[in-house]
Amino acid sequence: MTRGVSWFIVAPLVLLGLSACKFSPFERREPWRSEAEERCLAEGSVKPSATIVPMRAINGAGTCGMDHPFKISGLNQSTVEVAPKATLACPMTASLDRWVAEDIQPAAYAWFGQPVAKIKQMSSYSCRNMNGAATGKVSEHAFGNGFDVGGFVLADGREILVKTGWKGREDERGFLRTVQATACQRFTVVLAPGSNIYHYDHIHVDLMRSASGRSTCKPAPVMPTPPNLPVYKAPPMAAVPPQASPASYPPPAAAPGSAPESEEMDMPAGEPMVLSPQPPASQPSASYPGPGAPQPLAQPGYPAPIQPYGAPAQPYPPPNNYPAQTRPAQAYPAPTYPAQAYPAQAAPAYPAPAAPPSRPDGVPLPPAGIPMVMRWFGLDPTATGSISPTKRAYAPERQIATPIPPPPAISGED
Repeated sequence: MTRGVSWFIVAPLVLLGLSACKFSPFERREPWRSEAEERCLAEGSVKPSATIVPMRAINGAGTCGMDHPFKISGLNQSTVEVAPKATLACPMTASLDRWVAEDIQPAAYAWFGQPVAKIKQMSSYSCRNMNGAATGKVSEHAFGNGFDVGGFVLADGREILVKTGWKGREDERGFLRTVQATACQRFTVVLAPGSNIYHYDHIHVDLMRSASGRSTCKPAPVMPTPPNLPVYKAPPMAAVPPQASPASYPPPAAAPGSAPESEEMDMPAGEPMVLSPQPPASQPSASYPGPGAPQPLAQPGYPAPIQPYGAPAQPYPPPNNYPAQTRPAQAYPAPTYPAQAYPAQAAPAYPAPAAPPSRPDGVPLPPAGIPMVMRWFGLDPTATGSISPTKRAYAPERQIATPIPPPPAISGED
């Protein structure tokens, strides 16, 4: 009876606690979220790198979490830092990367003449309700599907904050409104300063799906016109000087007193030049090949003549046939040198080699290197010629190694 009464008391308390929980334990994550993550990975929309690192699946309270999260510290091929690091799902990571590369960086060049070096993010994955309320709909941040931009840092270190720049200088206002307008073309929900009191200091973007399929972009986006930045213009290229055409080559100067080989008439530019008079019948006519025509054959023993187009031919003179000249052979006397007698040199007398050193017992010693080894092993403690007579072996004295064993001792004798 006591046990039954206790259950009646505890059950209402448990139900009251469950009703007061922030997230219901009976809700399930929408199937489209997992499908979007799988499709993003299959299409290769996100390329893992040193700044985009895959993580293990996150299963938070209630429906919070994601199947394939990424830890992001940089975007746009690691050229734009994300600080602090963000945790996002695959679809959001891919959309952010394209937004930075295709919209934010061009806008930074248009308004400031330099790129963005860092994005100061204020929130990525966070298991909470919308606007951090205790009750209500779960936020897209709870699925790694939302991202809050608090500001940017340019390449020269200048900071462009949403809180102060949204109504700040002209270039800051133009840049931030361009960022918001381009975000409305890529994300389904964009909330900037002026949308509500919760987004006065950042721009929120997410990929939430609604039943109606509509998107939300507040306040109404306005794409401002960037200023006319000075653009460097390269100096005009100098035209290439025209090359002299073959017809403009001057004719060869005629020898004084001789008739000219050809008569050149004044004619308009672009018309062919006519050569006259024709060569006599006894001499073969000089034909000038046009572009692409084969060159005339060269004479034996001479290279082919290279003549400019429009100039008269300059034939080489025929080779001179001189008779071979023969010269008488001259005999030179062979030189004779007096024989020189050198005295025979006696061979040098070298002293006879000295006898190898021997031990006191008359046994010859081995070369200088061997006694050293013998002393290292303690086989020969006697001094040799390789060391000072005052120095002894490095090892303590031992029995001299000899192949002949000593005679046995006789008992009764000292």
